[in-house]
Amino acid sequence: MMRLPWHGKSVPHAVVDILRGCNCRCTNCYNSAEPCAKPLDDIKDEARVILSKRNVKTISLSGGEPLLHPQILDIITYLRREAGVAASMLTNGILFDDMMAEKLRVAGLDFVTFHIQRGQTRPDCDDTRVEAVRREKGRIARAHGIYPAIVETIRADDAEGFAALGRFLRSATEFEYALVTVARDFATIDSTVAEPELDRNPMLAALAREGYNPSVFVGGSIHNDIPRWYVLQSVQAVDSSGCERAWNRVRPGLAERMFLYGYAILCRRSVHWMKSTSAKTKARLLINGLLGGHLSTFVFALRAILFGWTVLEKHIIVQYPPRSLGDGRIEFCDSCPDATVKDGRLSSLCLGDTKVAIISSNIMEKNGSL
Repeated sequence: MMRLPWHGKSVPHAVVDILRGCNCRCTNCYNSAEPCAKPLDDIKDEARVILSKRNVKTISLSGGEPLLHPQILDIITYLRREAGVAASMLTNGILFDDMMAEKLRVAGLDFVTFHIQRGQTRPDCDDTRVEAVRREKGRIARAHGIYPAIVETIRADDAEGFAALGRFLRSATEFEYALVTVARDFATIDSTVAEPELDRNPMLAALAREGYNPSVFVGGSIHNDIPRWYVLQSVQAVDSSGCERAWNRVRPGLAERMFLYGYAILCRRSVHWMKSTSAKTKARLLINGLLGGHLSTFVFALRAILFGWTVLEKHIIVQYPPRSLGDGRIEFCDSCPDATVKDGRLSSLCLGDTKVAIISSNIMEKNGSL
């Protein structure tokens, strides 16, 4: 695996937590503050803190449920037209319909991630309709030019949970990206009590059986050679009816390594999500297969071109939670790609409501510039 060159000011992403309160109940939710919506001016102040600390390309809106914020459209417009960054949003999708999607598109929303999974208490579906509702929300987003992804919270030992997500992503042409946050009770973190690493083998084995292998990673804030974010990159070729014709597990080649590190050095910002097309992906895969990736990737791309198949990216990102080392230190993702603003400082999003939040802020302040 290749470690992503995400560190300090070059990290291209951050999160603004715009409100608390939700119209959905999730078993593993760590958002414990009282319901309230941040004023637009406070949100702008937090965005300015992020922009002063990082050369971000994208800012994601989180909560709570962002679509409950009375000024959600104004917030998105500010990010796109004044802050000059791409706007993303994590939503449970309950309020996301055609009318709302069009309003969000006009405001400037680029990317939406839907948290729709079994075990939620929600008014629009039960566990038997989760996949159908996901597909419908993804269809609506694409129809309005918004790029959709899905997110789930899964226990580290739930091999079938990982496998089911992999199967769904492979079967759903509406989605090309899935994010997994590995579950834990963040309130129990105590910096004086050492915790073992969660076992990665159930996740790796389950996703390997479904056609996904890790290719790049983000390390830890203390042990940065040990993955805390796994990125599993695959591609799928489908015919005109949407049926799978070929599948390939992609590993980074020389060209991608040179591009990722060269971009980070020259632009002082690492590569984040980029909207792609089938044609661009085919070209990238041809280069990857010729320059250090794998011959099978080159053959995959060549077949897709010859037979006129559409190529879809099928990527899964798995985020492992923080753990205490027992000596006052907390191990979390290096520079926390999902950092947010807490009391005027960058803090790890998942630690924001905990008693050890200040530790993550101190570490990120220390690593705040390259």
